[in-house]
Amino acid sequence: MSSYQKELEKYRDIDEDEILRTLSPEELEQLDCELQEMDPENMLLPAGLRQRDQTKKSPTGPLDREALLQYLEQQALEVKERDDLVPFTGEKKGKPYIQPKREIPVQEQITLEPELEEALAHATDAEMCDIAAILGMYTLMSNKQYYDAICSGEICNTEGISSVVQPDKYKPVPDEPPNPTNIEEILKSVRSNDKEVEEVNLNNIQDIPIPMLTELCEAMKTNTHVRSFSLVATRSGDPIANRQWPGDAVEMEMATMLEQCPSIVRFGYHFTQQGPRARAAQAMTRNNELRRQQKKR
Repeated sequence: MSSYQKELEKYRDIDEDEILRTLSPEELEQLDCELQEMDPENMLLPAGLRQRDQTKKSPTGPLDREALLQYLEQQALEVKERDDLVPFTGEKKGKPYIQPKREIPVQEQITLEPELEEALAHATDAEMCDIAAILGMYTLMSNKQYYDAICSGEICNTEGISSVVQPDKYKPVPDEPPNPTNIEEILKSVRSNDKEVEEVNLNNIQDIPIPMLTELCEAMKTNTHVRSFSLVATRSGDPIANRQWPGDAVEMEMATMLEQCPSIVRFGYHFTQQGPRARAAQAMTRNNELRRQQKKR
């Protein structure tokens, strides 16, 4: 038995229910908050947000990338290299491979007219690139060279065929700025039903505590002024936003709306009742058919 298995043996006979009965209400509440914070099975969260930080060292300050690279480079220079088991002498063994020359059969040889032979012999790389594009040999050049040669009647590829290994240069897209929303101030405004707050945007804020998200969603129940509530890329999982079916009456109203609005051709909702589902499917089929007939005209 390994040491790890021996370590687990002492926890086999522990009674978890007995331990929970001995905890005070404050300890149970703290345990509940701890379990809400940890979500180790959520693969959408970074590894650092799936559980609490368990490091005991105090932070040394913000990340300095240049200092870190210099430290790693210095460490690599100070480490002594290992000696090779078999010392390298530079001796080459065996014979170098020489590819045999393949003779082109007579039936595969192409004979051009003397004028074309002379023109191709004195053609520049740019001219050869345009000729390859006209003949449809698009694999010998980049997309920009190919379309420039096809769309213009003049020789415009001055780089030549040798430039195909160079990729097209694209402008870098900067990262989105961090979300400046103050969670505590937004929570106070939503609780107090502030009429000036009509939009709550918490997108890309991944360090919002689970209890604060729960309080914010509870405060939305009594708020009458917020029109937009965004929670993209946050820690709002099933414990925060439980899904609730609208019911038969609401689904019938949705089906009636689709029947009265022929401009809707897609509707992303899964009906739970058979009646509204059938009416919505017929409405979508009719709307798509109307759209198809309008395009033909």
